[in-house]
Amino acid sequence: MGMVIYLRRAGDADIDRLVADPSVFEDFLFEEGVENLDFLDLGEAWHAVHYLLTGSADDVGHTLGLIIAALPELGADENGEGGIGLIAPPLMKAFADALDKVDDTTLARRFDAKVMAKADVYLADTFGSADALDYVMQGIPALRQFAAQCRRTGDGAIRVIAHND
Repeated sequence: MGMVIYLRRAGDADIDRLVADPSVFEDFLFEEGVENLDFLDLGEAWHAVHYLLTGSADDVGHTLGLIIAALPELGADENGEGGIGLIAPPLMKAFADALDKVDDTTLARRFDAKVMAKADVYLADTFGSADALDYVMQGIPALRQFAAQCRRTGDGAIRVIAHND
């Protein structure tokens, strides 16, 4: 069982509806949409992606730290744990703008499995293979697409931290 992070594009009306009635959350999260534009699955690479964006395993209080940032929460997940965070449209726009300013080459240079494991990045101790960088970096273009779509539409997002089986 591992931990994964999903992002789901959500407008103000969606967020208001979810806050008013959290019971509709699961239907909203998994309703039809375009992958990487409406819904993004960062899988188990979420923490490594965060590390590449911020250079830290921790919540750094920077816009690029959105993946693990402390956010207003909608409520508990199906296991009764926290993890359903609300990303307001202005924060999502700021994230997209900041993400535009860092290129993939710079992010890839930050990948060092040993340093990441020492920093306690989730699953970094398994990143010894030659394709580990590719596994982590595949989330970057998808994240760029998702953030740009949110900016284009003026939407925020819902961040879900979940356990997969």
